[in-house]
Amino acid sequence: MTRFALALAALTLAVGGSRAAEPPVNLTEKVGTDVRTKSDVELELKGELFFAVEGKKESARLEAKARHVFAERLIAVSDGLPSITARAYTEAVASVAVAGDRTNRTLPADRRLVVARRNADGLLCFSPTGALSRDELDLVTEHFNPQCLAGLLPGAPTSIGDTWKVTPSATQAACLLGAVIKAELAGKLTTVKDGIATFTIEGPVEGVEHGAKVSLAVSATGTFDIAAGRVTGLVWKQKDERDQGPVSPASKMEATVTLKREPIAEFPAELSNDAVAKIPEGDVPATMTALRHADVKGRYTLLHSRDWHVTGQTDTHLVLRLLDRGEFVAQATLSVWRKVEPGQHMAADDFKKAIAGAPGWVQTKVVTDGELPMTAGRWLYRLMAEGKMDELPVVQTFYLLAGPQGDQLGVTVAMKPDQVKAVGTRDLDLVKAIEFGKK
Repeated sequence: MTRFALALAALTLAVGGSRAAEPPVNLTEKVGTDVRTKSDVELELKGELFFAVEGKKESARLEAKARHVFAERLIAVSDGLPSITARAYTEAVASVAVAGDRTNRTLPADRRLVVARRNADGLLCFSPTGALSRDELDLVTEHFNPQCLAGLLPGAPTSIGDTWKVTPSATQAACLLGAVIKAELAGKLTTVKDGIATFTIEGPVEGVEHGAKVSLAVSATGTFDIAAGRVTGLVWKQKDERDQGPVSPASKMEATVTLKREPIAEFPAELSNDAVAKIPEGDVPATMTALRHADVKGRYTLLHSRDWHVTGQTDTHLVLRLLDRGEFVAQATLSVWRKVEPGQHMAADDFKKAIAGAPGWVQTKVVTDGELPMTAGRWLYRLMAEGKMDELPVVQTFYLLAGPQGDQLGVTVAMKPDQVKAVGTRDLDLVKAIEFGKK
């Protein structure tokens, strides 16, 4: 062996020996009720939405920015990750522009306490202080979920260059999916310096959200404080392609999430022992998960279950679609009718004639019709019939709801014949929850 080769071999052994001597880093985040953290999450998103309009494909530019700052308190743990946490938001804002038309969203002061519960169907968020609107629900549900952070780590001593597979539970929570079809996210420890370990998360993910298939490509970099045993930062980049679903258009987007996380000495008053004691431990009451909707002109309000999704709205109409585990089962159209004298309403026979003459509707059989009992001076008539729309078999239930001051609202619920049992009484529950505006 030459003198150069001997020197090279000695150098190689020395470098290899020094690497071998470096102790592994325990990349494990503590998940416990004594952990107090504050998260600052910022989002930037750009992409396109794709629509089918009169048989033609059209697109609209989508841009969004959001910021959420909240303290979080652990309530329960499942599969090694937080499954129930209470969040006290000090900031929750989003600005969304579709084809240049911008809307801004924020949380009202009395809805800043939010409970986040992970389950098999994704993330359930609600406010114990009152019903959220759909926009408010999206605001607190669709930002990056820190409940996944412990699952992004290997949970074991790790050396530089080591890799690991991210669990499906953590993947579902990080990617905000209702279900995961394929999860191939992999982590890697890249550097350790000054007590901070840097790691990456990369890979493809396929899943489903609101009945639409989602394909993601993730590239993220995180920092871990070794002494504190906590993820302190994360930059999560995601390329996102979604098929058209029953309540959402197809889309192609790129998003960047920047998470900063720090310890806090004490929980804020909103997360005190007395406050979290009021959070239900078992099934969440329907009154807490119901969503509120207000007519654009204040003519009526509505509390409805989350299975109903608003898909269209004008000055006179509101369109909602009913999903059952991501499957489209029915559509409800609420129409504001002409107001009459207080205490009056359209006669039932006139209502039935109007139904029979509806454009495109060929009625073949009346299943049931008649008045239904109501409260607060309201009057309700229902007619359920079989027939055809554009030559396709359909079952429609027509409601006429009248208020004591002469307000009238027509509700048409359409479904395929094989979905009648799936709808059950959910359409009636929707109609009975309508309250007319007060003078």
